[in-house]
Amino acid sequence: MSLTLKSLGNIIAFMLFRLILSGFLIFSFSSCTGKITILKGTEKELYDSIIEEINKERKYLILGGTDYKKVEHLVTTLQIRYPYSQYTREVYLFQGDISYKRKRHATAIRHYKEFVKNQINHPKINYATFKIFDSYSKLIKNTDKDIGPALGVIDAYRSLSDSYLNSEFMEATTTIYNSARKFVLKRTIYISRFYIQKKEFESAYSRIENANVAIPDLVQNSYEAQYLKILCMSKIEDDDSLIKNLINAYKIKFPKSPFLDDLSEI
Repeated sequence: MSLTLKSLGNIIAFMLFRLILSGFLIFSFSSCTGKITILKGTEKELYDSIIEEINKERKYLILGGTDYKKVEHLVTTLQIRYPYSQYTREVYLFQGDISYKRKRHATAIRHYKEFVKNQINHPKINYATFKIFDSYSKLIKNTDKDIGPALGVIDAYRSLSDSYLNSEFMEATTTIYNSARKFVLKRTIYISRFYIQKKEFESAYSRIENANVAIPDLVQNSYEAQYLKILCMSKIEDDDSLIKNLINAYKIKFPKSPFLDDLSEI
């Protein structure tokens, strides 16, 4: 009797497994064939489907959330079938959002910039502009070497429109901008010291001067950056009087600098 019950239990378990598997296969098949139904939708239906899919939240560890391949297909369909639609105008914005959510921030920047370039009067232009800064900030956090993203923030900040300056995004943008400026200074000092250790003084000096173009106020008011600049110049220039004048000016500007003793040895 117990053997029969055990066998029956095994049969039931096997049937449940088959049922679950069949359901999964049907779900997968429906997802694939669902593209055909979506392709027949109107421009508004395609647009709504994109929005709905992008905004999906992951509910389980491996299931749920945005189906990025589906979104990409929907976007492509919208572009091809309705190239002049008002909804198609937002394609680059969608692609930027998709790339951002997938942590492909460099690609996101490219799409957001394309949207800003081509949709000057679009109501979401300020949002797209902010996402450029936001994406740059993620690249800065994910690297300890490349100052390119930080310079991208600084460059973009200089060309902000008047409408953006008064927008809801300005405070967060300024925070990103200030962080980027500090990052450039920190990396410049680090790299300059690296070159100085290798006795490549012209390369070190060049780094400081390049930073001086991007963030002149920070470089000129940094006692460490200015000390390194004078140190490099003392190795490059033959004009002792020039170096002496620079040192004297440095002592007046930075009377509490920890590098005063080092300067006396130059």
